[in-house]
Amino acid sequence: MRSHLPLRLAPLLAVLAACTEPPPSAYISTPSGAAGRFVEVGRTAAGEECRLSRSGAGADIWCGEWSSPSARIREVPNAPPSQAAADARAGLATRLDCDAPRPTTALGGQPAALMDCRRRSGGWPAFVLVTQSGNRTYLAEGVLPAYPAAERGVGVLGGQITATSAPLSSAALDAMAARLARQAFSTGDIGGYESLMAVGRNANQAERFVAAETAYRAALSLQERALGANAPDRFQPMVLLALQLSNQGRFPEAEQLFARAAALAPRAADPLAGAMLAHYRGLHEANRGRTGPALASLDEGAAAYSRVLPPEMRAGSGRPPVFTDPVASRALVGLVETRRNAAALLRAAGRNAEAETATAEAERLAAAGRGAEGADLVIARLARTGGAIAAEGGNSGAADRDFLRAAARFGRTAPRSRPLADTLLLRAANVSASQAIGPCREAAGILRNLREGTTPERIAPCVDAFAATGTPEGLAEAFEAAQLGQGGVTTTQIATAAARLTAGARDPAVAEALRRREAADRTLSARYRERDNAAAEGRGDLAALNRSIAEAETAAAEADAAAQSAAPGYAQLVQSVSPTAEVLAALGPGEALVANTLPRGRRGWTFVLLDGTVTAARVGADTAGVAALVTRVRESVQSGSADKPFDAEAAHALHGALFAGVAEPMSRARSLVASPEGPMLSLPYGVLVTEPPPAPRGHDGVAFLLSKMPVSHVPAASSLVALRRAGRSAAQRPWFGFGDPRPVPANFAARTFPAAPTCGQGLASLPRLPASEIELAAAAQVMGATPAERRTGPAFTAQAVRATRLRDYRVLHFATHGVLPGELSCLTEPAIIASPAPNGPDAAQALITSGTILDLDLDADLIVLSACNSGGGAAAGESLSTLARSFFFSGARGLLVTHWYVNDVAAARVAAFTLRNVQGGDAPAEALRKAQLDLLRVPGANHPALWAPFALIGPGPTPGAAPARTADAARAAAG
Repeated sequence: MRSHLPLRLAPLLAVLAACTEPPPSAYISTPSGAAGRFVEVGRTAAGEECRLSRSGAGADIWCGEWSSPSARIREVPNAPPSQAAADARAGLATRLDCDAPRPTTALGGQPAALMDCRRRSGGWPAFVLVTQSGNRTYLAEGVLPAYPAAERGVGVLGGQITATSAPLSSAALDAMAARLARQAFSTGDIGGYESLMAVGRNANQAERFVAAETAYRAALSLQERALGANAPDRFQPMVLLALQLSNQGRFPEAEQLFARAAALAPRAADPLAGAMLAHYRGLHEANRGRTGPALASLDEGAAAYSRVLPPEMRAGSGRPPVFTDPVASRALVGLVETRRNAAALLRAAGRNAEAETATAEAERLAAAGRGAEGADLVIARLARTGGAIAAEGGNSGAADRDFLRAAARFGRTAPRSRPLADTLLLRAANVSASQAIGPCREAAGILRNLREGTTPERIAPCVDAFAATGTPEGLAEAFEAAQLGQGGVTTTQIATAAARLTAGARDPAVAEALRRREAADRTLSARYRERDNAAAEGRGDLAALNRSIAEAETAAAEADAAAQSAAPGYAQLVQSVSPTAEVLAALGPGEALVANTLPRGRRGWTFVLLDGTVTAARVGADTAGVAALVTRVRESVQSGSADKPFDAEAAHALHGALFAGVAEPMSRARSLVASPEGPMLSLPYGVLVTEPPPAPRGHDGVAFLLSKMPVSHVPAASSLVALRRAGRSAAQRPWFGFGDPRPVPANFAARTFPAAPTCGQGLASLPRLPASEIELAAAAQVMGATPAERRTGPAFTAQAVRATRLRDYRVLHFATHGVLPGELSCLTEPAIIASPAPNGPDAAQALITSGTILDLDLDADLIVLSACNSGGGAAAGESLSTLARSFFFSGARGLLVTHWYVNDVAAARVAAFTLRNVQGGDAPAEALRKAQLDLLRVPGANHPALWAPFALIGPGPTPGAAPARTADAARAAAG
């Protein structure tokens, strides 16, 4: 449910889950150079050194490298310890979920009271200790590993012990030690968790959902490792992770996590867990386009938030409250967000009167919550929602005022961010083409700096505005803006792979380069914020701030270049806009790049870049018309057999819609690189028909585009530039193959997917592929490979792929099944099917997913995925599946994939002939073209269903470059 006007529904939500700890002002930072003023008070159970820092009548305990105190000590009025602990329990309830106090002893026998607690943020085990020392009563609270240091700290403050006293012994300490042994974690774990949650919150607020996913996934992993897989307070990172996946359209994965989070919510320490679950489920349903269930869940979440608020906050009357209760603050923000989200949904459903009512309610509540954390961003989003509602109602003047108000507030609170860019794009859609140029340029600049894309619908008004100028400069700017529209599933899943680099799994230098790039981006964002705040308040030296911004921009550019150098594959993994001049320079003579924009609900553009010039024309049908033609063509071929006559009429109409306006440059092209979008992602361009066919249905005498020129595909124009720069493989061996998997036993599949028996049965039902062994044997002979350079039958497992030194091979060949999540519902990503491990116990070794591929180290010119639907097909809606993107990340330069079910024998023939042609010196696109045309000439095999599903992803070498090495040359090079 994302038309060209809808607002992002989720961005503020991490605020609801990340503010239960004390605000920074509650902590005493460790002063630089003040080591002498700290007292050593022992170590945590994990061996971290702890130091006491005095503060008035109390103290903070700092342990390890955690940037917040691990424990705090304060003096309380003299009273029996149990009474003092009970009195403090209510005041601590916003941060700690504590059991009733129980009597114990401390400091070698002193009466004390102890409360076992959990932090509401993350569920980390904590404690509250009340005891006397030196005729004074102290309360110590902190995370569980810091208990021994806190007890010693109380003794130091009361003068009862010194830092060098003998180790403490108390009745509680043994119990604490036993509990820590069961839940082994350190203060560093808690600090790392909170840092990751903060990164996720910031990324979510900036609507960078892939980065937020990475952070929340890491936080969940750390928490599970430290607290155990059954800890109920895994709820927070789990439900936030589910929402990030939903925001990316990865609904099966999100649904599984929401179900797991629902089971944890009743036991979570966070009192808002139930409200958050209903709220986030409402957003998930909205992402799925289910307005009724979404509104119902949002109403449920609003009611749950309201129950936590005092009546005066719900009424939104009187002076804005001072938010001393972080739970109430979060609840108010959540309530405002549910009403704002509901308004956006109602507007999208055409229920404008109800949308205005919901917006008014959200604004009233927001006015009452100006002191709450995140309120400024909520108000900015409310203004943006109001602008969208006004635009939908035809009131462009009011819409423009609201968009300007939202942009100004975003500029102050989230400068150079995705929310600001989206607001500018919404404004561009609401004004004339000439007025749109300014906000379009600013939005495009922000997105390029963030390396993020947007939807084709959101950027379409800007493409129209730039192209309407009719100048070469305007066409170049339109083409660059159009590249931002390829920011959907392809971009986000590629960026997910990129995030793995930050872990430094292969090379710490890569992780450091990417870390510096992120730090440079954060610095630049901070400089923008400083300038915007100074300008808004009429203060400061703007010239000096502008100079600092210029310096920060230079540093960011240098850091980006260093990251690209350290990790050449990085450009393939993130959204990137290549300047038009760079794309033209990457093309060879007579080689054309064709990019189609296909936004929903309107007509897009076809761009042709050829021999130094850019040509553009409107697509001859709206996107719905293009999609209908694509569906007709696919329906006539996707069975992989000649059972249905080919829909030549639809294939010709589709060619005309895309290329009639750019017929002149297309007539001069000798090879084609296609950068598809939308419906065209599921169809190889070579099957288009260039001349009126002899009959509406049938393939005899039909002029296919593939007959005129070789065709390759790229996910974006930037991929063409990056892959051409990467050069050719330096691997010495020609080929390695995997295939002919053994079927997965039903009991193995059932163990792997116990909650989805039907899915397990589907996996177990995949048959043997007899021709795949023949295909690999023929390919090995053609490529000059040895018998040892094949893994087939039982030897072909996921572990065998991981264990092979694949970097030594220029071509890797997989002849097997490929399955999509839509075909096996228990899968959350596409997979290559291998053989199960001989002794099981499950099907894990039979699934080669993107996670497996991301960890490979490749230097390959070509990956042959001779597997059904390896390119994504109609079900995935992507010409480049997750598997293919993962191969690019791991070091591939080109992929041979299929777009629908392929005939086993036809696949073997096309793959073998393609490799023979590559060995003969042909570039991959021309090698594939010749193999397909050869099959097309075979009687009974010339139906496009048999030869057309194959597509080359990746541009190959520049036309006219030195030919690939032959088999003899390769053997000579190998010695």
